[in-house]
Amino acid sequence: MVTTPTTNTTDNFSLLPDDTVLDILTRLISDPRDWSRLSCVSSRFSNLIRSICCRSWCCHFIPNLAADLSIARHIPGGWAALRKLSICCPGLHHAGVLLDEYPNSKCSRRPIWEPHFASAQRGFSREEGSKLLASRFRGDCLYVSQWPGCVHAETRRKYLLFRGVFKDFKETSVWKAIRDAKKSRIEAKCAFCDGKETWDLHSAFCLRRGLDFHQGEPVVRAFVCENGHVSGAWVEKPMYFWEKGIKLLLAVFTAIACTLANDQGVFLPR
Repeated sequence: MVTTPTTNTTDNFSLLPDDTVLDILTRLISDPRDWSRLSCVSSRFSNLIRSICCRSWCCHFIPNLAADLSIARHIPGGWAALRKLSICCPGLHHAGVLLDEYPNSKCSRRPIWEPHFASAQRGFSREEGSKLLASRFRGDCLYVSQWPGCVHAETRRKYLLFRGVFKDFKETSVWKAIRDAKKSRIEAKCAFCDGKETWDLHSAFCLRRGLDFHQGEPVVRAFVCENGHVSGAWVEKPMYFWEKGIKLLLAVFTAIACTLANDQGVFLPR
């Protein structure tokens, strides 16, 4: 039984016991946004949803992740943040795509810049998280949302957004690395919890080699808050860049072959 906080609400719901209210709330799962709306109605609803409903939801829909994170009996950021992580896209701003120009008085705020309901809700994979981290951090446990995630098309390219969470983040080697990298901290709030700052995993050299830059932009952006919540984006490279690269390699190999053949007096047909 949860202690009902003091409230001035005089409607009929204030007369109902918590068990009855919880029974009503647990039936409102067809639209994940309903709980967020009801949390704004009263502090009582908010406390019940954040402490009990969100925990039940996570244990039912993401049982493996919830079980692994709750071993320490403490979920960083709370159960409500973990539920939001599972159903919401972090948005372009929190993924670092539009970090330099947002907020800007010369441009309007678009909904996709901020966290929003994810178009595709899937599970989380530790294997996908391991693929992001540099080899010296493979001992850390990072869960990342499975593909495909939200895809946002901007002027020049497409961004594939993802989200994730570290297990026991304050005990990981990544946390130690980003604390030592003084330039990796930025003033950007976490998309999923009340964290006021995030750290750039790319600047702290926590991402694996090969995830470098493409046309002046990092192929992968990833930012983590103090509670271990990760927001990031992959850059989808246009196919014609790959085609041009293949043609260039073929031209180089052809030139080398012709040079070797001429040196040996062998005639190669064109």
